[in-house]
Amino acid sequence: MSRIAIVGAGLSGRLLALNLLRLAAPTAAISIWMLDRGDERCMGPAYSNDADSLLLNVPAGRMGALADEPEHFVKWSRDRGAPVGLLDFLPRTLYREYVLALMGEALRARAGGVTLEHIQGEVTDIAINGGRATIQVADQTSFVVDRVVLALGNFPPPHPPVQSRSALDSDRYVRNPWTAGVLDSLSRRDTVFMVGTGQTTVDLATALHRRAHQGRIIALSRRGLLPLAHRGFEPYPPFFADIKDSKRLLDIFRTVRKHFERADATGVDLRAVIDSLRPDTQTLWFNLAEEEKHRFVRHLFRYWEIIRSRIPPASEATIDGMRASGQLAILAGRIRDLVPTPTAMEVHYVRRGRTSPEVAAAALVINCMGPELDYRRIDEPLVRNLLRRGLIRPGPAQLGIDARGDGAIIGENGSASDVLYTLGSTMRGVFWEVLAVPEIRLQAARLAAALLAARH
Repeated sequence: MSRIAIVGAGLSGRLLALNLLRLAAPTAAISIWMLDRGDERCMGPAYSNDADSLLLNVPAGRMGALADEPEHFVKWSRDRGAPVGLLDFLPRTLYREYVLALMGEALRARAGGVTLEHIQGEVTDIAINGGRATIQVADQTSFVVDRVVLALGNFPPPHPPVQSRSALDSDRYVRNPWTAGVLDSLSRRDTVFMVGTGQTTVDLATALHRRAHQGRIIALSRRGLLPLAHRGFEPYPPFFADIKDSKRLLDIFRTVRKHFERADATGVDLRAVIDSLRPDTQTLWFNLAEEEKHRFVRHLFRYWEIIRSRIPPASEATIDGMRASGQLAILAGRIRDLVPTPTAMEVHYVRRGRTSPEVAAAALVINCMGPELDYRRIDEPLVRNLLRRGLIRPGPAQLGIDARGDGAIIGENGSASDVLYTLGSTMRGVFWEVLAVPEIRLQAARLAAALLAARH
């Protein structure tokens, strides 16, 4: 009997379990344990909110859960009577139902030798001894498995740099924007301040719009840039050959900018230029030196994100309408301080290009800065214990966890484990492009095949 534990039941963990169920030999004897704080229907923050207003950020035609069938989600939806097009942006709740349904079908199709059990609880520690892993779950007895896969997903954002640290303990400050019911405490005319202007801000602003919220919404980030929306456009010719041997970020940047200018001069959408690099982005990232990766994160990360990580056109239309009406203000600047008062949270900030601070009184301040990616700064028992034991180390550019390309985790001593593996957002530093379904489903299929091949 081979025992495989998956820590995390978000998209990465679910797709890995799905592939293990589908790929295991008919005669295999495998126990799969999925461990997560949520219940059996929980699929991580992105897919566990039941609001129909939260849409997928990728067209349905590219959201298939199976590596060899990218349009499978559309087929599944059509089989159930939904008139779904390849370019439609569907609710995330429907995608959760899709993945859970596939897992149920795969499990029912299995013979008795393959089992899947969901264990609800927080994994607090993992120890390796004799080629096996002992997993500790809070308030439960420990148990031993042969392989462990860390499918940890995203951690809450870092706190904004403020002087009044006590403000961070206030009920008017929300560190985790994916907390269930995050908007429930608001009255219709309350002012909301969001720190960050990325996809999470768009999600929350559109959710407020659906709730007929009438209060002012302010969103601030260093550059005040919102994600671009998906558009239909002509493809741009690939130019990877121009930069494949480049070792300096500046040389790559200059080449990309040259193609931006060429595209602009010929009326081609700039998003098409970035899309033409998608098949080769992981190769470009992998070939950069460590300092060049750090330089990219410091100077170009946000510009890449707004072009690369896009929002549905319907969300863009909602945001544009809210800005035109004056309800939503998108600002560039920096937070100076958060000061709680008896009736509000005062947000002290300075706009970009100015020196005089401004103050906004908000009923709620929501941190939408994006997940913490530096594992040295994550205050979670499991992460702290894995670092203490030397079982993990930060990934390249201090992003995620270091690992080989096949997902085998590299520990503090520089050796790859044959017990601990990972996939998904934890491998941001290794591959950079690992967050979208097309990358995750391929990782999940490959890792499942490797785990099944190594079980003997």
